Amino acid sequence: MQRSLSRRKFLKAAALSSGAVVLAACTPPQAPGAGEGEALAAPVEIQWWSFPLGLPGELYPHGSWEQEKADEYMELHPNVEIAYQGMGWDSLTKMSTSVAAGNPPNMILRGGVDQIIYALDGDVALEVELPQEFLDDLPAGWYDGMLYKGKNYMVPFYTLANGMTINLDVVEEAGATHLIPEAPERTWNFDDYLTLLKACTFQRDDGSQVWGNVFSTQQSNPFFYWPEQVLSWNWGTDTVELKDGQWRCKLGDEEGLAWLQWMQDLYFVHEVVPNPAGLSAGRWDFWNQKSLLGTIGPSIGYAQRPEMEIDPDTLEVTNTELGFRWIFVQPPTNPGVEHSSYWGGPLLDVNTVLFRAGGAETIQPSIDFSLWLSNVENQTWLAQYLLPARKSALGGISNPMLEWHLEHYIPYGRQRISANGGRARETVEQLELVLQKIFLPTPPEEAVQDFCATVEKFDWFV
Repeated sequence: MQRSLSRRKFLKAAALSSGAVVLAACTPPQAPGAGEGEALAAPVEIQWWSFPLGLPGELYPHGSWEQEKADEYMELHPNVEIAYQGMGWDSLTKMSTSVAAGNPPNMILRGGVDQIIYALDGDVALEVELPQEFLDDLPAGWYDGMLYKGKNYMVPFYTLANGMTINLDVVEEAGATHLIPEAPERTWNFDDYLTLLKACTFQRDDGSQVWGNVFSTQQSNPFFYWPEQVLSWNWGTDTVELKDGQWRCKLGDEEGLAWLQWMQDLYFVHEVVPNPAGLSAGRWDFWNQKSLLGTIGPSIGYAQRPEMEIDPDTLEVTNTELGFRWIFVQPPTNPGVEHSSYWGGPLLDVNTVLFRAGGAETIQPSIDFSLWLSNVENQTWLAQYLLPARKSALGGISNPMLEWHLEHYIPYGRQRISANGGRARETVEQLELVLQKIFLPTPPEEAVQDFCATVEKFDWFV
């Protein structure tokens, strides 16, 4: 029976056979009885895991694009086998355990400082030297922001720069369009923000309630508390601070207590948020129900989904599926404070982290594949839906939303290594407990005591 070869198998067979011809021509005849085929190198297998990238699920279910890229690379490099596995968010424990135990994959996409810390603990960390042309192609501050103790362990992939959204239909319904921060910068202060919160908290004729913001204090998931931490940064405080070589609790300082009081007043004084105590619904449930003014959270990928239409002049986004309009704005900022958006979340950033796994022969092929994933061609493709890491990927692309993010989000992105000392997950988990207390209510000075006592006992990584 005659069998046809796939293109990949054909290329591999051709490469191996041509390699055998070269070896035969350049190698002295073997002694009688010598094993045949010993000179042929075995294929190198790379284990690749990835978490969801944020591509539109309707077009690219998690893992489909990644598998296409693995197949394409294997066709180009017949002697490389890539075993791909798509990871769900429930696999964070598997990831951290495998890396810390010294049994990681060769690479994880959507990785950051936590994986580096686990890898150092498991003695499998792999330093990566990025080509100079790649370094020159990154946004300002990116490379310095991802260094861990002066060394690099990652290959940048895309930019998860998250900011604030405002529901324009809610603002118009409240007659408050004059309170929207002005384009193109769309910056504002906390007083302006509170004024809009008050105007856009109301009850409709049908009895439904619209809220200015939502805090779900019972989520027990640190992903939900990054919006509050961004507000604290822009207020002028932080969770922790590195000062004179020592990490200390900053939330208990005067600025931190003032921010907690402002947060508490949103419910008890201004009544612009629903009762956070025991609130199980996520803020995006309110957003999708068109009963929320806005919140911090989405990246540019949210605007690039198929159900979203963007006005190129105003950058207003229409959610055609749910039927409302919204815009990106900057999070509010107190006078004299450099405003921040945030890159990534408490356990995940959007780089490829590499590990010393599977033997020395896999190290360079893993680095080569990671760099290929971030080449200009793949980055240009990614720019349809997300903000690429490489500036050159936007060459020749006319996309006003991308341009606005590059100018108004990226310069203010805050990498979490410098923000949380490598203890992002723990500090944000502790922030959840503080927020629960202030909405009981508990005076901020009392609510923050356990937080400060806990974080000051951490063995800080950075």
